[in-house]
Amino acid sequence: MPDAPASDSSRSLERPAYGALWAFLLAPVMAQGLWRPLLHFGGAGGRASAMAITIAALGVCGAIVIARQIRPGPRSLAPWVLGGLFAVGATLVAGLGLSGLLCLLAVAASLSFLLHRLSPGLPGALDGLARRHKVLFALYAAGALLSIVKTAQLSVFMGDATRPDLQVLPGVKFVETHSCLSAYVQADRLARERVENLYDPAGWLGSHGQPPRPAGAEDPYRPFVLDYYAYPPPFLLAMAPLAIFAGDFAAQRALWFGVNGLLLAVGLWLVARWLDGPGVHRVLLLTPLFFASLPILAVLQVGNFQTAVVVLAVLAMVAFHRERNALGGALLAFVVLSKLSPALLGLVLLAQRRYRAVAWTAGFGVFFVALSVLSLGVNPLKFFLTYTLPRLGSGATFSFMDADRFSILTNMAPFGLPFKLQLLGVPISDPWRVGRLIGRVYSGILVLLTLVAVRRVGDRRSQAIVWMSLLVLGALQSPFAPGYVQVGLLWATTLLAVEVRSLRAALGLVLLWIVINLLPPASSPNLMAIDSLLQSLLSVGVPVGLILRSVRRENATTA
Repeated sequence: MPDAPASDSSRSLERPAYGALWAFLLAPVMAQGLWRPLLHFGGAGGRASAMAITIAALGVCGAIVIARQIRPGPRSLAPWVLGGLFAVGATLVAGLGLSGLLCLLAVAASLSFLLHRLSPGLPGALDGLARRHKVLFALYAAGALLSIVKTAQLSVFMGDATRPDLQVLPGVKFVETHSCLSAYVQADRLARERVENLYDPAGWLGSHGQPPRPAGAEDPYRPFVLDYYAYPPPFLLAMAPLAIFAGDFAAQRALWFGVNGLLLAVGLWLVARWLDGPGVHRVLLLTPLFFASLPILAVLQVGNFQTAVVVLAVLAMVAFHRERNALGGALLAFVVLSKLSPALLGLVLLAQRRYRAVAWTAGFGVFFVALSVLSLGVNPLKFFLTYTLPRLGSGATFSFMDADRFSILTNMAPFGLPFKLQLLGVPISDPWRVGRLIGRVYSGILVLLTLVAVRRVGDRRSQAIVWMSLLVLGALQSPFAPGYVQVGLLWATTLLAVEVRSLRAALGLVLLWIVINLLPPASSPNLMAIDSLLQSLLSVGVPVGLILRSVRRENATTA
C-alpha cells in the first residue's frame, strides 16, 4: 500500500514545503490559463500584462502559504481571506482591471482549496527528510526554486507571445514559433466549416512542408507557424472549449496551456499516490521537478497533446486496476482515438483477459466516433480512413521529413534511421522504402514484446513502468516522432528512484536522464547525426530494457 498519510502535519517542515512548491508552480499556470480568456470576454484589462499577472499570482500564492503557516487548522479561513485580500490589493495597486481581479480571485480560491486537500494526503515518510539528508535537501531546494522560476517565465510567454526571451529555449527559433495547437485549431475550424477534406494540403498553406500562404493572406496564428494536423477526427472533440474563443488564438493558447498543465499535475499526483511499496514517497518528491523539467515545459509550450495522452492513458490503466472500468474505458478510448498508438494498452487488456475493461473501452470508442460524426459530419472520418491513414503508414504525410537536416535529426522513430545513416554517408538508395520496411518489422516486434510483457503482473510500480514504456514505443511507430514522444520514458525514470540505494545508482539515474535528453552538439554535422542516431536507439532500447527488466524480476519472484 502507499505510504500512509500522517495525522498531524503542523510540526512538519517537509509536507507544508512540498505543498507550497506545487502551489508556486501552478499559480502562474492557472493565472495565464484564465487571464487571456477573461480578456476575450471584454473584461477590462487595465494596465495588466502577462508579467504583472504572473507576479501577482505568485504573490497571492505566497500570502496563502503564509496564512496556512500562521493558522494551519483544517477549518481555518485565513488562507482564503488573505489570498482574496492580496488579489484585490494587487489589482488596485497594479491596475490589473476586472479581468485581472477575477483571475487572481480564482487563483486564490483554487490554491486555498488545493492546499487544504493536499496536505492530509501527504505521507508521513516525508517528515524529517530535510534533517536527515541536509545535502540532498539543499539540492532539492535549489531545484525547486529553479523550477518555480522557469515555470513562471514560461507562463509569461504563454500569455504574451512578444516575450520570446522567456520561452523554454531562448534563441531557438523553431521552438519559439512552433505551435502544435495551431494545427488543432485550424482542423477544428475546417471541420466546422464542413470542408470536404480537412486533411487536404490546400487548407494548410504556410504549414511545414506546404506551399506558403498567398501574399497578403491573413495569418491568425502569427507569430507562430501553422502546423499540420494528422490526428483522427474524434480528437477534435477536445477543441470544443477552445471554439468559444474562435479568432483569438492568444486566448486559446493560454487556456490550452493552463488546462494541460493542470491535467499533468493532477495525473502525476494521482499516479504517485497509487503506487505501493517502500520508498514510493521518492516518486512523489520528484513529481514537481519532473513537471518543471525542460522537456515537459517544452511540450507544454508548443501545445502538443502527447503529455495529456500519456497521463490519460496511465490514469485509464489505474482506473481499470481499481475496477473503475467505465472511467478507464472512457479515458483509454479517447486517447486511442486521438493518437492511435495507445491501442497497445488495449492489447494489454486483451492479453490479460480483462474483457469487461475491453468492452467498456470499445463502447466508449463507438460513442466518441458517433459524437464526432454528429458534431463534425461524416467527411472528416471518411477522409481520415481513406486519405490520411494510408499516408501515415507510408510516411507520405511527413513528406518534409527528409527536406532538411533538422527534420531528420529531430525524428526519433525507427522509420527515420535510414535517413540518419544516409547523412553519415551510408549508401542507401531509397531510405523511404527501407524506412517503411523497418517500420513494419518494428510494429510486429512491438506486438510480441507487449504480449511477453503482460504474461506476469508485477507490483503497481512495475506495471506503471511497463505502461509508460509501451506508450513510448507505440508513439515511435509513427514515421515521424519528435522528441516529445519520450515523455512517458522520462516519467518512468522517476519511478526508478525507488530503487536507488547508493550514490552510484543515483548518479546512474541522473546520467540516464541527461543522455535521453542530450541535445546534439552544434560543432559538427557528423557529430550531430551520430548523436541523433544514438538518441533514436536509446528511445527504443531504454523502454525495451525497462520492460524486459520488469519481466525478469517478476519471473524471478514467482520461480
